[in-house]
Amino acid sequence: MIPEEESIDNVFARFNTIITSLKALDEGSSSKNYVRKFLRALHPKWRAKVTAIEESKDLTSLSLDELIGNLKKYKVIIKKDSEIKGKREQNRFKEVKMTKMVKAKENALDAEIQITSSENAQSHQEAKTKGLLLEEHGAIVAKMGKKD
Repeated sequence: MIPEEESIDNVFARFNTIITSLKALDEGSSSKNYVRKFLRALHPKWRAKVTAIEESKDLTSLSLDELIGNLKKYKVIIKKDSEIKGKREQNRFKEVKMTKMVKAKENALDAEIQITSSENAQSHQEAKTKGLLLEEHGAIVAKMGKKD
């Protein structure tokens, strides 16, 4: 089993070393079986791609170089898809964060408006009270003026 994090190039280099050693020992394994063995040794995360290759290609005529090229292309596509997905998630996170910030600012503005309205109402009430007090004071002064 090939570790998940190992690159296709490293795996292929190790596989070639094994093949070369087998050939040196004159182990009569045909080269058409190398592709199948390589595919079988890949990490399970490659299972969908392995199945696609097995169904779409004639493995008896597929060279190891072609297989490796195909797997490398697939790896690039997966990496790009992952980057795009990461950017989408990052943008979505930014949108959510912005929405929360806008909502927080709206809430702060609403609170400020309520405070200002309350202060204005209080000022209006104070002015009204002062006006009534002045009227009362004027009435008292007027009564006192009549008594003199």
